[in-house]
Amino acid sequence: MSTALYNTQEVLHLLKIEQIAPDRFVGQSHFMGSPNVFGGQALGQALYAAGLTVPERRPHSLHALFILPGDHRFPIEYEVERVRDGGTFSTRRVVATQEGRRMFVMSASFQTTEDGLSHQKAAPPHHDPHTVPSTLAQWHDSSIRTGSPFNPAPVDFRIDRDAVAKSANGSPALKQVWTRAPQIDDHAPLLHESLFAYTSDYGLLWTALQPHDVRITDPRLQIASLDHTIWFHRPFRMDDWLLFSIESPNASGGRGLCIAHVYTQDGTLVATITQEGLIRLREKRAGA
Repeated sequence: MSTALYNTQEVLHLLKIEQIAPDRFVGQSHFMGSPNVFGGQALGQALYAAGLTVPERRPHSLHALFILPGDHRFPIEYEVERVRDGGTFSTRRVVATQEGRRMFVMSASFQTTEDGLSHQKAAPPHHDPHTVPSTLAQWHDSSIRTGSPFNPAPVDFRIDRDAVAKSANGSPALKQVWTRAPQIDDHAPLLHESLFAYTSDYGLLWTALQPHDVRITDPRLQIASLDHTIWFHRPFRMDDWLLFSIESPNASGGRGLCIAHVYTQDGTLVATITQEGLIRLREKRAGA
């Protein structure tokens, strides 16, 4: 796979936002094919900012609300509130603003590493990621054919279509995607966790479209993230293969819900993600 299909280093650079004052940071954006800031970028930058204020503890959860779309042309300011530092847990709240407007808020909890009871949901049946073709090459080729802008992804995406089961009504409501970034020289766990947060917003909501045979390119479609939650269960690295096992248990009221369990190649459950997003099909107006 050509490294031209990746922009891992660019994303890592974006995630390492600048500290401009105590608990205040500023981040830049990059063009993702839309004038709006990519939601995963806000997730990753906010987690990185919060994590810098809790260097001795690892994040175990984050809960984010997307309030307004951001403009990729302008910087984003992140203000971290130190809500509480307890004996083993720390709580942070992050507010992202752009041009004086609040666009994103996130609460995150961090925990001192400790032992305890352990069990997990088993990984679903899947294929070895090396036997699954990369989606990036297909994405690149499609971009060339259609003339649409191709934006390299931060990781390799490999959709394991053959391993996906069918829902009870015969329509696919499940998706399995392998991901892996090229070798990352920085071993700081916070950088890998922030890149994971960035990546977790890639196409998660698309699973809610599958039972309805609606494509992301449908001109009637209005789709946007509303809220996003991640629970970090166990350590991982983004330059190892990770399997996102995604399902959409519900779509209603103009919204779709998706849940992803994320596993390492040996079947260890490392994270769980939930996201609900706006999913509207706008009918064309007469004469349009």
